[in-house]
Amino acid sequence: ASSCNASNNNNNNNNNNNNKTGVISRTHNNIAAAAAAAGSSSGEARHRSSPVEQPVATGAAAIASISTPAYTAIASPSTSAASGSCPTVGTPPPPAAAAGAASTVTAGTGEADEEPFTLLPPPAEAGEAAAAVAARPGAAPEEHPVPQGWEVRVDQFGRKYYVDHLTRSTTWERPKMLPVGWEMRRDPRGRVYYVDHNTKTTTWQRPTVENIRQFEQWQGERQQVAALSTQRFLYPNANNTTDYENDPLGPLPSGWEKRQDSGRVYYVNHRNRTTQWDDPRTQGMIVEEEPLPAGWEMRFTEDGRAYFVDHNTRATTFSDPRTGKPSVVVGPGGRCGSGSYAAITYERSFRWKLGQFRYLCHSNAVSGHIKITVSRSTMFEDSYHQVMRLPAYELRRKLFIIFRGEEGLDYGGVAREWFFQLSHEVLNPMYCLFEYANKSNYSLQINPASEVNPDHLAYFKFIGRFIAMALYHGKFIYSGFTMPFYKRMLNKKLTMKDLESIDPVFYNSLCWIRDNNIEECALEMFFCTDFEVLGKISEVELKSDGKNIQVTEENKEEYINLMMQWRLTRGQESQTHNFLEGFSEVVPLEWLKYFDERELELLLCGMQEIDINDWQKNTIYRHYNRNSKIIAWFWQFVREIDNERRARLLQFVTGTCRVPVDGFAELMGSNGPQRFCIEKVGKDTWLPRSHTCFNRLDLPPYKSYEQLVEKLTFAIEETEGFGQE
Repeated sequence: ASSCNASNNNNNNNNNNNNKTGVISRTHNNIAAAAAAAGSSSGEARHRSSPVEQPVATGAAAIASISTPAYTAIASPSTSAASGSCPTVGTPPPPAAAAGAASTVTAGTGEADEEPFTLLPPPAEAGEAAAAVAARPGAAPEEHPVPQGWEVRVDQFGRKYYVDHLTRSTTWERPKMLPVGWEMRRDPRGRVYYVDHNTKTTTWQRPTVENIRQFEQWQGERQQVAALSTQRFLYPNANNTTDYENDPLGPLPSGWEKRQDSGRVYYVNHRNRTTQWDDPRTQGMIVEEEPLPAGWEMRFTEDGRAYFVDHNTRATTFSDPRTGKPSVVVGPGGRCGSGSYAAITYERSFRWKLGQFRYLCHSNAVSGHIKITVSRSTMFEDSYHQVMRLPAYELRRKLFIIFRGEEGLDYGGVAREWFFQLSHEVLNPMYCLFEYANKSNYSLQINPASEVNPDHLAYFKFIGRFIAMALYHGKFIYSGFTMPFYKRMLNKKLTMKDLESIDPVFYNSLCWIRDNNIEECALEMFFCTDFEVLGKISEVELKSDGKNIQVTEENKEEYINLMMQWRLTRGQESQTHNFLEGFSEVVPLEWLKYFDERELELLLCGMQEIDINDWQKNTIYRHYNRNSKIIAWFWQFVREIDNERRARLLQFVTGTCRVPVDGFAELMGSNGPQRFCIEKVGKDTWLPRSHTCFNRLDLPPYKSYEQLVEKLTFAIEETEGFGQE
């Protein structure tokens, strides 16, 4: 207070001169100093004062200094300006939170008996006084009106700020008028909200033209995405289609269309309502014409250029071993110039191909889910009717499987159980749809005698859909097919080596014909053969009028090739056609072109052998640790049982006895990869429990190894079905 008085005394003469001439004093009042002088009322003053105090004047000058329409600080008539005030040094604070209502503020003067300033509504002044206000620098210039409930004020530096009397807050930014059709209201608790009479909606956020424009744009994009999601495949308008009249590869296959998105070419298959990046005219183009030499494989770079892997020497090359010519770029954006590609490593393998396939599945996914309710006793028929009555694209939705009479909720484990058990049913040779390849090969092939069932073709279409669903949803099936069957799915040419795995005796017979002079042996053979189905023998001509064309040394290669093709496909054409038709409705066969037949088997069946070390390495524990006695007993039990019982134990916990290609680290749970888990739960009298959706085994703390073996054996051998805790 003493320093303020000293300052006031030094400026006393100037203040008196200003009062005589009617000019408002430029001396500023510091809010903090005023609060200190007021003592206990300082808190009240800070809360209710305007953001920046106005200059002090007396008499007529004080009235003339009122700036319309702002509230103004007016001194009491008895207050003398000569008392002065302590000037404020520096920049005033930004607008504070309280403004609008009339309030009392203590001025920052040095006198203890000063009367306070009072915030009063502006009087209705007019004439010369109003003109004088408009001419002063501190007055607010006339602009377009502010929204209802707002007020414009000017601080002592001539800066405008805005007062919102509804929320009792201030801001430096000029408020914008509400858009057309909007209204501001207040709820019973005093909270401000906004009503859009155009859409009959409300919001807490103050609307602006920019916000509304962005919302309408977002809403339009959302509606567009929703409309596209019902089409099951994404592509722009028809005017974006590319012209391929001058395309050197010629026209696209029937039902295909070439389009562009952001300059990148992709292809639409209207038959199964899917999209892909790869040109269907080039996928597998060379493979279908002539098989690669033994031990060779064709793969593709990320740019779509084909290269060739020699597994015999573990080398790679861009040159086709069949023609010696370099491969061409078949994908979008590829470059053919020398040195355009980095060296290709031998490790480009199944993981990369699997990633490409999963990307295609994800990009063509359909939102929502479908429920399939089956009974364990009639699983085949229940599944057949429910899968076949749905449009094929619906089968790409998330699955929710329900077993009648069971309480289990499907977070992935029930679906794995359904795929595994149903595949065991539909592929069972007892139904006469499939048969084992031979007595020593338990891989499955189509049974030529399947026509004994009058509905066999419809069943094969259903099985094709079911196998594609397993592939699409990343589930495993019970048993696999023969290698020639996988090659037919990939549209690859069949060879003599394929016949060896199916019928070794027949293969050896053809090899003998190839390696010996049949004319010297006086063998009389013709381009025809006999075929027996269900006791009925029929004659089959290998070529037109084949029964009258004798096999000679000159044409025996043709005979061997035709006989090999017939043996691998005999009596299976219509069944294979229906199977592939059902399969391609869910998963287009073009998506599988990157895989070879062995990789396709891994994709469907997983790993056959169980690596115990990998299993143990990728197991986590809860309330146990690696050194716990129970955990040591568990792994001892796993190592002592045979592979079949290990598979049943794995199925008990995960819902499937198959291991992912990358091992136990890639076990899938309800929300992605989920490692095998053993948790300490219950008492030693309890049986083990499993949570197939989370790959978790609840293992009680048994008192002896013999008790653990007894309980685990009973659990994996004698239990079936799902329940809830």
